[in-house]
Amino acid sequence: MAPQKRSAEEAESLISGVKALLVDIEGTTTPVSFVKDKLFPYITDNVEKYLTSHFDDAETQKDIAALRELAQKDKEASTEGVVEIPAADSSKDDVIKALVENIKWQMSQDRKSTELKQLQGHMLQEAYKSGGVKGELFEDVADVLRQLQEEGIQIYVYSSGSIESQKLLFANSNEGDMTDVFTGYYDTTTGSKTDSASYKKITGEIGVLADEILFLTDKPEEAAAAVGAGIRSTLVIRPGNDDLTDDHLQNFSCIENFSELFGDDDDEEDMKRLATGDNGEAELDDDDDDDDDVVDEDDDDGEDSEGAEGV
Repeated sequence: MAPQKRSAEEAESLISGVKALLVDIEGTTTPVSFVKDKLFPYITDNVEKYLTSHFDDAETQKDIAALRELAQKDKEASTEGVVEIPAADSSKDDVIKALVENIKWQMSQDRKSTELKQLQGHMLQEAYKSGGVKGELFEDVADVLRQLQEEGIQIYVYSSGSIESQKLLFANSNEGDMTDVFTGYYDTTTGSKTDSASYKKITGEIGVLADEILFLTDKPEEAAAAVGAGIRSTLVIRPGNDDLTDDHLQNFSCIENFSELFGDDDDEEDMKRLATGDNGEAELDDDDDDDDDVVDEDDDDGEDSEGAEGV
């Protein structure tokens, strides 16, 4: 379903008065396909090997303990399909076997538990550093975020993927190391992304007024939660994202490209500024004019369904 066309006035208002930008990863800065087709398979294909080789590490033991406790809570809540994890004094093979089954079960349910994200983040740290995984950003993301930063807007990430995995994605992206662009990161340790209380907490920590924050996400339920906390919200429409309903399109501003944050009337000028790195004094040739609707450049993802998002 195509998004409704916003007026130039509405487009200009997206960034006007904004002091802080809060961005989702999966489906916003990073293609959903990156998470589902690359990060998810990497985790499921390598989790047993990772647990076996790192089993005695203090970090891994902490991850295992957290997953064991979560599984116990799921059992007590009669969660269907939960895979219990044997006690710490059980054999290594039995614990690893149960862990692998539990992790794959959680991922098949598209769960965003903090316990799962922590282990995934530690696995991805190894994957990114070895070059086995490289973060993907939409081509418009990097240049726009850098320009917004130069204009004094603080930029934060809020993703279901762990903070560690968020940093890894942006540090090892197809546009190079982007971590210098971001002022801070938030994950599910702050709270659920569909709970307004989470956004109120973030607002308090950022230290600006709620209506001076703009949240970009592909999920209407997240946008609604942010609005409930007084934060401005815009839905990002990307290839592979879930379709939006007429109500979503009427209740939220929508963009398909980060360059639209600057406003329809100023798109050409902003494109030149992004392309030249100055105030647009350099002229674009005919070939560049043909590409004015795309900014060469973000997630994760990134969720996750996991956070770079899904993972």
